[in-house]
Amino acid sequence: MSEQARKKARNPHYSSLVQAPAGSGKTELLTQRILALLALVDEPEEILALTFTRKAAAEMRSRVIEALCMEKPDASQTHKMETWELAQAALKRSAERGWHISEHAGRLRLMTLDSLTHSLAARLPLLSGLGEMPRPGDYLYPAYRKAAETGLDQLLRSDVEAARLLLLHLDHQAVVLIDLVADMLAKREQWLEIVIAHARDMDGLRSMLESGLGDIMEEPLRLCSELIPIGIRNVLPGLLAFAGSQRGEPQLQALNCWPDAALDQLGQWQLIADELLTKDGFRKPGGINARRGFPTGKVFADQKLLFQEILSQLADISGLEEAMLALQKLPAERGYSAQQWLLMQALFSLLILSAGQLQQLFAQNGEADFTEIALRALKALEGEQGTPSDLLLKLDYRIHHILVDEFQDTSLLQMRLLHNLTAGWQAGDGRHRTLFMVGDPMQSIYRFRKAEVGLFLQTAANQAGLPVIEPLQLERNFRSAPAIVDWVNRAFAAIFPDLQDTVRGAVAHAAATAALKHAGSIRLHVQQLGRDDLQEAEAIVELIRRERGILKAGGGVQSIALLARSRKHLHAIMPALQEAGIPFRATKLLPLHTRPEIRLLRALLRALLHPADRESWAALLRSSYCGLNTADLFALLGGSDKPVWQLISDESLLAGMQAEAAGRVNALRRSLNPCMDQAGRVPVRQLLESAWCRLAMFELLDQSSSRNIDVALDLIASLDQGGRIDFSLFDERLEKLFAAPDASPEAAQVELMTMHGAKGLQWDVVILPGLGKRGNSSDSPLLAFTDVPVHGEAHPLLAVRAATRGGDALFALVNGVEKSKYDCELARLLYVACTRAERALHMVGHVSENSGNAVSGSLLNLLLPDGVEGGCFGAEVVDLERDSDVRATQRLPLQRIRQLPAVHVIEPRDGEAEAEYLWAGPEAAPVGNAVHAALQRIGDVGVEQWGGEPYHKQGLLLIQHLLVAQGLSGVMLEQAQKRAVGAMDRTLESERGRWLLSGNHEDAHCEWALSTEHAGFVSHHIIDRSFIDEKGVRWIIDYKTAAHEGSDLEGFLAEEAKRHAPQLQRYAAIVKAMEPDRIVNCALYFPMLDIWREIEPLPVMDSLPE
Repeated sequence: MSEQARKKARNPHYSSLVQAPAGSGKTELLTQRILALLALVDEPEEILALTFTRKAAAEMRSRVIEALCMEKPDASQTHKMETWELAQAALKRSAERGWHISEHAGRLRLMTLDSLTHSLAARLPLLSGLGEMPRPGDYLYPAYRKAAETGLDQLLRSDVEAARLLLLHLDHQAVVLIDLVADMLAKREQWLEIVIAHARDMDGLRSMLESGLGDIMEEPLRLCSELIPIGIRNVLPGLLAFAGSQRGEPQLQALNCWPDAALDQLGQWQLIADELLTKDGFRKPGGINARRGFPTGKVFADQKLLFQEILSQLADISGLEEAMLALQKLPAERGYSAQQWLLMQALFSLLILSAGQLQQLFAQNGEADFTEIALRALKALEGEQGTPSDLLLKLDYRIHHILVDEFQDTSLLQMRLLHNLTAGWQAGDGRHRTLFMVGDPMQSIYRFRKAEVGLFLQTAANQAGLPVIEPLQLERNFRSAPAIVDWVNRAFAAIFPDLQDTVRGAVAHAAATAALKHAGSIRLHVQQLGRDDLQEAEAIVELIRRERGILKAGGGVQSIALLARSRKHLHAIMPALQEAGIPFRATKLLPLHTRPEIRLLRALLRALLHPADRESWAALLRSSYCGLNTADLFALLGGSDKPVWQLISDESLLAGMQAEAAGRVNALRRSLNPCMDQAGRVPVRQLLESAWCRLAMFELLDQSSSRNIDVALDLIASLDQGGRIDFSLFDERLEKLFAAPDASPEAAQVELMTMHGAKGLQWDVVILPGLGKRGNSSDSPLLAFTDVPVHGEAHPLLAVRAATRGGDALFALVNGVEKSKYDCELARLLYVACTRAERALHMVGHVSENSGNAVSGSLLNLLLPDGVEGGCFGAEVVDLERDSDVRATQRLPLQRIRQLPAVHVIEPRDGEAEAEYLWAGPEAAPVGNAVHAALQRIGDVGVEQWGGEPYHKQGLLLIQHLLVAQGLSGVMLEQAQKRAVGAMDRTLESERGRWLLSGNHEDAHCEWALSTEHAGFVSHHIIDRSFIDEKGVRWIIDYKTAAHEGSDLEGFLAEEAKRHAPQLQRYAAIVKAMEPDRIVNCALYFPMLDIWREIEPLPVMDSLPE
């Protein structure tokens, strides 16, 4: 069936909408369709292919060009052969028509929908109303807010009663009202034209809005009427009337026929619903008794039995329970109260004023949002009084075939654009026109970008106002292992709604079949003692280590992804990966303003533009470029409140500093002197780049840091106002940007990103952390607002929240539609995340320690509808810490402590627990910590992998970071860094050191954390390095970074061995209890000296001395 659908979809003579689930080869199909069209058209420009991102458009273009240039594949490669044959036909047509399409690929019109609207608005700027073409802006919330503030000020002057009514309703919180209007301006395409069109006809607007509310209310009535079998409809009223007579309830007793699916009979519907439902769903047949109107005894046994059978039948009808529950909650009135409508009219007045202010701001700033550009493009197309414009007629003549990728992400505004582009297409007009759309409603997850999945469903039913299409369904999955495909089918058939609903964005699951044969696994790792982010992070690190080993052993590409619902769900995991020495690539996770190079760039910018900003100058002087310590900085700045630029030019002040520090200050002054003269006279970006180059900063940056600087410089250029910038706006915009990910090849093996960012991508192994956590919570809105697609066009629904309780039935209805859309999309987000996996899927989350259930509103709650004990649709459910079947795990208070056999250990005698660095200099402890961390990082990676300049630089940066973090600076920092790096290099150059840090040992650990319990007390132990060598001997090694000066080296080593022997023997006793059949040896290793000293373990005995 799937291949037949694919063949139909490639046919360039027919219009179709293809549902292409995850991994079904959508991009290849789209490429083949374009090639097939190229073999038919007279000119390539007759084909218009649209998608949603520049990346997708570039990939589409690349795929087409590659196909046109590809060599003939082997006949066994069926899909490639089909693509090649279509490409050959396209090339033949190109030769016939003289296109030279391979050399002139620019003739292929493959673009984003936003690019199309921008180009349309630019073609006729006067007709579109934009005048000079503004640049598209990405972040315009400040403009929305400014427009709302100005609009409210206008309303206070022009209609004080309307303003008073709004402010009174919001308890005089003007800020709340401004925020509400700003949010509405961001989605004004859904209401602006309707409200403006009815500005002088508020009664007509009210009638239209209330008609929409009525349509929504009738939907569950219609659905219930369709789903309930006619046999039950004939019998049930009589049974309920009988129950009413037994209970003495006249209303129920009067129910003698089945009501029509009309709102004037809503009361009867709700009467029936109350008898059939509890708050959780259909009543259980066993709960039907005399209190419900069905007495016991033989006389009335038939009525009771029949009612019980009806309840059982109704409970089995897919989608009926949800429809009945929705029906039960419908408000009695479908219209606005007088007070609500007064509020709505006041709000509309404010919205119209604010929208006008927003257009003025766009004109003043030369920057507009995509909504404004799209609205104006539509204006340019639609002409006057519904007649097509000259531009539209011209496009209609040129464009014969339209293709839309990712159609499930289409917004109502974009659908309107498609309506315009296809408005002149008529069957039988003698012109060959086709519309081809491909997407997957199960992957519609971008409502925050105004995607409306109901448009896909309506188009599939030919109810969206577009040319008639044939709906097609692909089924084969070419990405995931059969085990993953089968589990996804089982799980999401239950998680997704049973019935599709265009109003509430409900999409039913469409099953897939696996095209591949390789093995796969699905596991759910559960934290049973409640949320513990650190434990989850540690467990995920171990999981990554294990999966990397499996992939490496299998010879596959090591691609692992951690996909989270929210960025904050990855916050604990990133430092855990860094600590474990696992490189990773974080995509749009790390805020740009937190990066050190950006902080330095900002300090330099403020110092140049605001010479009196002492804080920025101090940051610049303390930075790695100048490196002043606290004493030098105080000597320079502490005695005067003059501008810093004057102070660093004062030779008498510089003379009071260390000569080396004064030299660095002089170098800084000489580098910046020309820039200070140019400040305010040249563009800010030019000024800053010049200063950055003079300080030779670019030479110190890696690829990712350089990209970060470029992004910040682009932002600065966009905010330039005659050589100055607004720093408050700069900081606000900067906080919205993210740092570039690590560009190294090693980091590509483990990727971290949000689930939204993962759409369209795939990895060998996918890990979904934090599934037990909720998303961002939000308060109940002041205005319930949503829109529903009606024949492909927007139909807004609005209701103002009542000021008092009890008057919110209409508000609850509208807000309920919006919440249903959110809930349905949340399930689709989980589907997208799970279908990224090729070989292994790991899901991680916590449940309540008391109930064993997941938190309501979490993704884990979708996976565990019946709690942990109910399972996860056939996936293996394991305890997060123990990695064993969760059903065998007992919930014990000490579950998080590693359970070791009882063992007697030697505790230090009083005074024996010395501070190792107490006798040494102030830099001894920081140096020791830095060396330990560097050796841990090398040991985690394996010394065999630690080669070349990138790794050595990584070690240097790690040491420098740790030393600075521990408070070292200036000469002390330089000396400490020299010692620590020397210890690291000495170990790497040593045969013994390389053996210690080899990645070929069995069961190797760095900083091995163990816990023991003795006499009711828990003790924690950290072993620097441990592994099992090629002879099967377990080694326990303790690093000692003490330095020796003098002649008696042997005496020093003997004293060190004597001091640390009890500690190593204690470690050996613990490990011996864990591995009683293994030889355990101990040793001290001195990285500063590259010296090794073995320590005799305690003799084996039944019990060790106390």
